[in-house]
Amino acid sequence: MKKKVVLIALLLIFLLFFEQFYFLILKQLYPLRFTSSIKKHSKEINVDPYLICAIIKSESNFNQFAVSKKGAVGLMQLSPLTAKWVAHKLKLDYSEEKLYDPDYNILIGTWYIKYLIDYYRNDTRLAVAAYNAGMTNVNKWLYQKDRSTFEVDEIPFKETNHFVRRVFKSYEIYKKLYQDEFENGNY
Repeated sequence: MKKKVVLIALLLIFLLFFEQFYFLILKQLYPLRFTSSIKKHSKEINVDPYLICAIIKSESNFNQFAVSKKGAVGLMQLSPLTAKWVAHKLKLDYSEEKLYDPDYNILIGTWYIKYLIDYYRNDTRLAVAAYNAGMTNVNKWLYQKDRSTFEVDEIPFKETNHFVRRVFKSYEIYKKLYQDEFENGNY
């Protein structure tokens, strides 16, 4: 009987240690940086901060100096043309160098995803697809299907299909891992 109790106690200790180790590993795989900028801009623009985290994770893995093969820059991998347009809308000074500044990049990217969410009538899936593939492509897919939305499986661009899946997988993980990081709001 004592052996069973000792074995159960050891098993419980192992599981407790494993759970802490598991979350430690997950936090390495899903980092969270620049929280003050994410909090500030998601609140003022009214976007779910976990969505911003998931986009940053999927786009740059929180590398503020990331540059894609297509020239997208910074944490949220903004194309200079889109960033310049958003900066003009926000009446901000623009230079491509500013896109490496985490606060500036998060502001521009958060405003842009909010613009897309509003444009697609709160269909976040469409907004995320447009963030990756562009509004022209998403609008063309909708027109071809003669519908106002589509499932992730129906996204014809393999890269965009994977991007949307990554963002929403990351979104769920960020909500669980960092559930107390952002105050509850109406996003």
